[in-house]
Amino acid sequence: MGTILDALTFKLLTKLGQVIENEVVMTLSVKKDIRRLKNNLEHFSAIREDAEALAMEDKRIEAWWKNMSNVMFDVDVIIDLVMVHSEKLLLTPRSVCCNQSMVSCFGKLPFDHRVARRIKDINEKLDEIKMNTEMFNLDRTTRQQFQVTIVDRKQTSPVDELEVVGTEIKQAVEDMVQMIVSGCRENRSSVFGIQGMGGIGKTTLAQKIYNEPLVREKFQVRIWLCISQSYTETGLIKQAIRMAGEKCDQLETKTELLPLLVDSINGKSVLLVLDDVWKSDVWIDLLLSPFRRALNFHVIVTTRNLDVLAEMHATYTHQVNTMNYHDGLELLLKKSLQPHEQISEFENVGYEIVKKCDGLPLAIKVVAGVLSTKRTTAEWKSIRDSKWSIHGLPKELGGPLYLSYSNLPPQLKECFLWCALLPPNFEIHRDSVAYWWVAEGLVRKEHGFSIHEIAEEYYLELVRRNLLQPVPEYVDKAVSTMHDLLRSLGQYLTKDHSLCMNVDRIDAMSNLRRLGISHAVEEIPNLEEHKCLRSLLLFNNKNFKSMHMDIFRKLEHIRVLVLRGTSTKDIPDSVGNLVLLRLLDLSYTEINKLPESIGSLISLEYLSLLGCHQLDSLPAGLMRLSKISFLHLEQTSIDHVPKGIAKFQQLYNLRGVFESGTGFRLDELRCLPNIQRLWVSKLEEAMPGGELVLKNSRNLKELGLRCTMNRDTHDRTCYAHDKVQKIQQVYDMLIPSPSLEYIFLVGFPGTMFPEWLRSKPELNMPSLRQMHLDECISCSELPPAGQMPQLQFLKIKGADAIESIGEELLGKGVRIPAAFFPKLEVLQVIGMFSLRSWSLKTGNPSDSAHHISLMPCLKRLLLLDCPKLRALPQDMSKIVNLKRIHIEGAHKLKEVVDLPAAVWLKVRNNTCLKTISNLCKLQDLLAQDCPALDQAKNLCSLRRLYMVDCPHEQEFRKCLSEEQGVLVHVATVGADGRNIFPDESLYN
Repeated sequence: MGTILDALTFKLLTKLGQVIENEVVMTLSVKKDIRRLKNNLEHFSAIREDAEALAMEDKRIEAWWKNMSNVMFDVDVIIDLVMVHSEKLLLTPRSVCCNQSMVSCFGKLPFDHRVARRIKDINEKLDEIKMNTEMFNLDRTTRQQFQVTIVDRKQTSPVDELEVVGTEIKQAVEDMVQMIVSGCRENRSSVFGIQGMGGIGKTTLAQKIYNEPLVREKFQVRIWLCISQSYTETGLIKQAIRMAGEKCDQLETKTELLPLLVDSINGKSVLLVLDDVWKSDVWIDLLLSPFRRALNFHVIVTTRNLDVLAEMHATYTHQVNTMNYHDGLELLLKKSLQPHEQISEFENVGYEIVKKCDGLPLAIKVVAGVLSTKRTTAEWKSIRDSKWSIHGLPKELGGPLYLSYSNLPPQLKECFLWCALLPPNFEIHRDSVAYWWVAEGLVRKEHGFSIHEIAEEYYLELVRRNLLQPVPEYVDKAVSTMHDLLRSLGQYLTKDHSLCMNVDRIDAMSNLRRLGISHAVEEIPNLEEHKCLRSLLLFNNKNFKSMHMDIFRKLEHIRVLVLRGTSTKDIPDSVGNLVLLRLLDLSYTEINKLPESIGSLISLEYLSLLGCHQLDSLPAGLMRLSKISFLHLEQTSIDHVPKGIAKFQQLYNLRGVFESGTGFRLDELRCLPNIQRLWVSKLEEAMPGGELVLKNSRNLKELGLRCTMNRDTHDRTCYAHDKVQKIQQVYDMLIPSPSLEYIFLVGFPGTMFPEWLRSKPELNMPSLRQMHLDECISCSELPPAGQMPQLQFLKIKGADAIESIGEELLGKGVRIPAAFFPKLEVLQVIGMFSLRSWSLKTGNPSDSAHHISLMPCLKRLLLLDCPKLRALPQDMSKIVNLKRIHIEGAHKLKEVVDLPAAVWLKVRNNTCLKTISNLCKLQDLLAQDCPALDQAKNLCSLRRLYMVDCPHEQEFRKCLSEEQGVLVHVATVGADGRNIFPDESLYN
């Protein structure tokens, strides 16, 4: 599929073409050198596809590869500096005066002379590199170019069903659960080990044990700690305290934290998971002493090293075996083929590929990701017969893992490698990582789509190829993680220019381009010698509190600067020197002001101030930055947004903006044609106007409208009648464009939803996929969401005035296909404290006669805290795919009946619930704190029954057929209101 250098070459040639067309640049003395540079680079579009692999096997070629990569980075820098300089020349005199810091980065020599000298040096290096002709294939035909196809999400389900392959893991879970529970009953403390090579499924096994209802029932405290090789003692103790239910935000030292940890577990039964342990000292020297204060503790340790378990005195060790080939083939086919595809023709070649994966689940998944892009058996055989082993790669990173990387298109290779710079077990958010990639220049523009849309599709493609693992709670796969072995592969392949900080190595790296600093570091090291640095990343490092005032004076190449979640209070004025900086993330820091030099960041596109609670104002210079495409102001103390947002013509994502005094006005939104994600806050302060302010936002995908609202039901924010009328008028003029996919209404105090939502919403928002109605406290009638043809997710929360849900929610339905809610997959009804009745009847008898289906795609229902609801809708029995149901806090509900498709049901804290019947496909029933539950009927498929603090469990069990062979786990008392069953099971 090509090397990373292919992506770099394509990008640089595109940028050089733009430079040559720039009239200002071509008046400089460098124009001849720039043309020569472009001609030189065109030669490098013919680099051998296997050049990267050869560089790992041959030291001579490795040196060539390093030189080539460094020169490409240098070319990228010089092009950007030229472009920034040309923009500086076009600025007005006043703007130039305000941007004096830019001049300093170019030194005292005339800029074009300096650049000419640097370009000349680069051209000489390229001439030398070209002399190695064996690395080029000049006769090769043009490579097939990869183009991202924007997936039609309307045709794909974002929710994955539970995938369990193989009987061995199920048996291992049952065996270890029984041993742990037995030890807990006898008040014994012990250590259990799970050992195996990387990627074999140790963490998966531990997760299944950790989430078993029987385990959750027995332990008052459960703690999961990921032990990366760069862990800090204070970081681990803090995580343990938080998982034990306590807060420790103000404590920083080990001496302060350990007593709080002891208090949080003292006298309690505790389950502790230590995942991915490399050395036993984390237990012996750090955690053993405080955990001895627990009533009893059981520790599950996952590790690759048996010596670790011996040193920790493990009483039992389970060695995870590789998958047998039959189970491996099932996993491969499930991950690589669509349900409608013919499986049988791929089985033979698939079996041979599984054998080459040596039974490793991770290897099978990532190879399946490669195969998912191949549609014929001939293509599968080509993968089977390709080169899997690379000499020079560590054994555990070669074979299938490297194969999955080498088959990526060049631009996706860059994005994958960039993710390896992130901390272990880091949650990768689609929207954030897309901006990081764009800021680094890794995303290739394609006709008809914004660069941010393309970046989001890159992310989804890595998920589809199983190189990123989606977190199941997010039904649109918007959050994922990277397996530690894949992260290690990425770090190995970028070891010459990228580093997750190791203090011993940093000074030895002469061409450091990207640096991630672990949470163990309290101060950024001296970076003056690393003038090539492009990305500097710190995440959630509370130890980091200060920066040297001159730290940014010589780092003119930085594009990405992330200080997210650090304790830094001041940003040095020298940040204004970073004229190439495109992304600045200061989220959740303790800064109280931004320096005026922010106005000198002429290249800045992304600025996040999310959660900067001490920040109360924005610098005036910010409004000069015309390239801003992302601005996040939510959860700050800012009380005034300056006028001038309309000047940000490139704005793609704007969050937390609000009207204030002489500052920002909603009518400025009319001047933002590229906006796709918009959140407006404090709408109670906005003034209604005659203009439809979003009428020009033809690409708008996400819209959040928020009024200030106290979410405590007993302390709601109250608005006077005339204020509510004004707010209603403001909402009515915020008519979204037909392109909208996500709508969030938060804290709306009006008595009626906006007209564009309650009247023919299918015409106003035909593409809507998710609707979130939160704390709309005074609306007595819901909008006709059943008319929305593409709606997949609906949440209704805290609608205090609604006493009944009926035909108004269904509306008139959709004609083609004939259905109410034709695409809805997830329905959540939460905190509806006045809701008494719920009906799914349409009010039109002809609907049944014409076979109009009801929610044909609904798979999941969450009904939470609706204490007055007397019954589930009678017609819910007509929903043919409703498989997973969670009902909690419905105290008037007496029965759950006639749900023919349900396979998983959780009922908790339902005071009057007495009967569960006619759920003929139900396999898992989880009941807790249901004091009246004593009757069951027609649960003929039930396989697992868990009952906790249900005093009539014996009567309930007697209603079940003895021939069913139900696996029953019962605890009549002892949970003390703790939620025993994992909520995430609703999404597995």
